[in-house]
Amino acid sequence: MPATVKSPEKKLPVVTFEGSPFRLHQPFLPAGDQPEAIEKLLEGLADGLSFQTLLGVTGSGKTYTMANV
Repeated sequence: MPATVKSPEKKLPVVTFEGSPFRLHQPFLPAGDQPEAIEKLLEGLADGLSFQTLLGVTGSGKTYTMANV
């Protein structure tokens, strides 16, 4: 399901997903280790993995990373 990113000036970027009623308001772009984590999760999905586990301390971006996959 492809995602569409809209970034109207002076507003938070909003990500929408085709066929889904959900919208992701994304005030920050992925940073630090998040881009690598997102890429590895996407590779796992492409490889057909049914389960993937995210480990990290509180506030490290696990939920944020999942919202961007």
